[in-house]
Amino acid sequence: MPNHSSLSVKLFYYLTLPFTCGREAVILFFILSGFVLSIPAVESRAQTYGVFVVRRIFRIYFPYLVFLLVAILGDLAFQGKAINLPTLKDTWSGPIDWRLVGQHVLFLGSFDTSKFDPPIWSLVDEMRISLVFPLLCAMTLRLKTFTSLCVAGLLTLVSVIAVNLTHHGSQFFMAVNTVHYAGMFILGINLVRESESISKIYNRLSRGGRIAVGLVAYLIFADGQQILGSIVEAYFHRELTIEGEWVTALGAAGLICISLNSKSLQRVLLWPPIHNLGKMSYSVYLLHYLVLMAALHLFFERIPLLPIFAICLVATLAVSWVSYRAVEVPFINLGRKLSGPA
Repeated sequence: MPNHSSLSVKLFYYLTLPFTCGREAVILFFILSGFVLSIPAVESRAQTYGVFVVRRIFRIYFPYLVFLLVAILGDLAFQGKAINLPTLKDTWSGPIDWRLVGQHVLFLGSFDTSKFDPPIWSLVDEMRISLVFPLLCAMTLRLKTFTSLCVAGLLTLVSVIAVNLTHHGSQFFMAVNTVHYAGMFILGINLVRESESISKIYNRLSRGGRIAVGLVAYLIFADGQQILGSIVEAYFHRELTIEGEWVTALGAAGLICISLNSKSLQRVLLWPPIHNLGKMSYSVYLLHYLVLMAALHLFFERIPLLPIFAICLVATLAVSWVSYRAVEVPFINLGRKLSGPA
């Protein structure tokens, strides 16, 4: 936007942040996972480990396998049809590496998640942490809130040290990230445990105070890591790595707390279109990039990019709703049936 003033550029930047906060949304997702999965334990109605793991596998892993197959078929269908966009050059390009396919199935080691469906990098961490979540939750609830949050920070410290000792291509790197993101789950567990105290604090705020807290939480969530990173780079001449994501996590936690206590925001979130989008959000997550790749292979340089993106938006919502009904719900029901009573 070269013809606009600096203030206009900044205003445009902040207004569009909700649509560009991809990695920040992943942090919120991890905290929300810890929050939701720990509710039964906090309310003294925890599931057995077997029930929890079976239901979790059927909830997230088997639908993922279905769409991994879709991504591989897309790669096979469009091989050799290069798209002249640098950010997409690694996806659906070249012959299928079946060893890489095996790594995508097993979630073992460090592997290139950009080949078939790039957003699934975060699903690798989600699935790994889910397998140990009952133990993580039990440990967190045995400790005091402050102590458990210190443990979460320690997990990140260990991860940062490990990152500095390794490199992105190592078999250790993705495991290091998983350790770091386990701390985000711990934060989510503590939000459930402290929910009554948080509600009391929120209810004591004036209307203006609640709006101010909401705006601050949003800004910290959306841009806090970039702001802190600039300060650290300017004054300490180093770049933030994964430790900077705790700034985003603080803002995400604030947004979750406000969502749980604001009646106005609850009405928005429970509005049927938004609620239904929430229901099918996992399918959106798994499918949106596949729809984008298919549309680009079919229409790139034939029609302008903006109509292609419009097609992607409509197609993603339509296909995701079908996927939710035809893939997710049957697997959820099957997991409940096979796991028996909770």
